[in-house]
Amino acid sequence: MRRIIAHKLKWDDEGVASTVGTIMALLIFLTFLSMIINHYVPVWMKDTESSHMNVAYGQFGNLKQNIDIQALFASMSELTGERYVPTVIFNPITLGVDGVPIFSAPTIGDLNADQDLNPWNVWFEYYPSKFSNINHIVNETAKGAINLEVRNRYFVPQTLVYENGAVIRVQNDGMILRAEPGFEVRIINNTEEITMVLVSLLGSGGMQGTTTEGVHTKVVSASTDDYKRVFTDVYINHTSPYGLAWYAFYNKTLNDAFDIPSDAYGDCSPGSEYCYTMQSGGPYGILSQMIRSPYFKIFVQLNQSSGNFHMILQLKNDYNNQIQETMPIATLRIQKIIVNMAVGGLGSQIDI
Repeated sequence: MRRIIAHKLKWDDEGVASTVGTIMALLIFLTFLSMIINHYVPVWMKDTESSHMNVAYGQFGNLKQNIDIQALFASMSELTGERYVPTVIFNPITLGVDGVPIFSAPTIGDLNADQDLNPWNVWFEYYPSKFSNINHIVNETAKGAINLEVRNRYFVPQTLVYENGAVIRVQNDGMILRAEPGFEVRIINNTEEITMVLVSLLGSGGMQGTTTEGVHTKVVSASTDDYKRVFTDVYINHTSPYGLAWYAFYNKTLNDAFDIPSDAYGDCSPGSEYCYTMQSGGPYGILSQMIRSPYFKIFVQLNQSSGNFHMILQLKNDYNNQIQETMPIATLRIQKIIVNMAVGGLGSQIDI
């Protein structure tokens, strides 16, 4: 019979130490990698996205400034009778943020321009001749917007908008008009002098990504009309997703012009001249707002199916100077600016 001899296993201390060391090294590496992914990358990306939004806001400010300067040159040419030569200005816009390789994906931005967005309308009646009371209806319109929507994942998602000479910043909890348009009300000898600007943007296009693209703008005309014998109230109508920002702008501007303190407004009981109402709801917490004084009335309401706010601004006018507080409108000045625009390349939609 064959005898089997069992060999005793020998304990290898060096092998155990090597295995434990490898496992510890892997744990340290995984801990370090987890710390980078969960702590460093979110903080870094949040700061980067925040910085990008500030840069983009400044770029939209430069876009507005360049259009205003072009319109100024066109207006000066009109006043002096010189021939105006339009020029094209390239306005760089940084769309998004490159991500951290391996750890984080890029943050994409959408830049779009559309000549059919966000219409404006100004309506009133006046007497063209000071020798007769033959009335004439004025119905001026403008539309068009440039939007940069940045889908931030670590910082707050935001949208920047240029429309009608203003720059608006929008995010989930609200919106604010940051760069003001051309609108002014001056009180002179108990009469009102009103100046407003209507900017029409012509052209369409869009880009998506993280690169720096641009918007080409060319102001092709800028004309100014003065209306001296306005005998009706002046109505300004606007429809866009950014009505709350415009409501806040007009509310502050007009209350400052007429020196109305905020505590002057109460409920809208019968006979109340200064009243304010609000209906809560909607994505920004407000379905409708209305503020009324002897000088103006502003109403804004959300269309929940389209997501647009419709705003009506009524500038009250006492043409015959018979109402105690309401003032006559002595001069209404409207500047109309027409801008050709293209996103990215020179564009095929318009001759820019």
